[in-house]
Amino acid sequence: MKNERLKGIEGSSDASTLRKYHIKTLMLWACELKPRSWWTDDLNPIRTCVELLHTLSVWLSETRCRHYFIHDCNLLDHVDNSLSTSQLAVSELMSIAETSLCDWFINCYIRQCAQLCPQHIAQLFDDVTTSKRLQNVVAAVVDWKLNELTTSSYSTFVYTQIIIAGAVSRDWLTVPSCVCWMRELPAIHEDLLVYFVAVVFLHVAFKILRNALTDELLDVLRYDTIR
Repeated sequence: MKNERLKGIEGSSDASTLRKYHIKTLMLWACELKPRSWWTDDLNPIRTCVELLHTLSVWLSETRCRHYFIHDCNLLDHVDNSLSTSQLAVSELMSIAETSLCDWFINCYIRQCAQLCPQHIAQLFDDVTTSKRLQNVVAAVVDWKLNELTTSSYSTFVYTQIIIAGAVSRDWLTVPSCVCWMRELPAIHEDLLVYFVAVVFLHVAFKILRNALTDELLDVLRYDTIR
């Protein structure tokens, strides 16, 4: 929202413009000072954002933004609120209302997500004139994404199993290569680590039947067993 709605303010070379750290500081103080009920009783992120942005406008108009970590440090002490840039920022922040911010959020995020979905889901966004229809679109987008993630994760899991089996049978196993595999596989799925160890044991057993137990294979078995 800062990048889009305050594009003409943030990013200027003027020293009085808003910066990312001002908004980060705003969030830090809100988490510190607002009671838990303020965040949980009204689960409306649009309304919460509007109130916080209006607070930021007050800070800017009063050139007061207390640093969260450094005592007696004002992040806006360099600002001249008589300058047109500062006045524009205050006016822009105060003009942000729930309706306009909600429309912006829907068009910039939900509509973009819907366009990534199959056509029958994207078409639902042609008519979001009521909150109920908007809820239906959001529900359809979320359901499609969850199903896609499940399918994608399963495909990745199976494909990685094939890669593991091929790599272990084709390449010569060493302790460094096992270290690399066992470090990276859990990032994909924890069960892949178990699968890798099982394939390594089978591979070593096959090698022993055909040849003999070498020191290198023994080191691999010892490392995998310890892990």
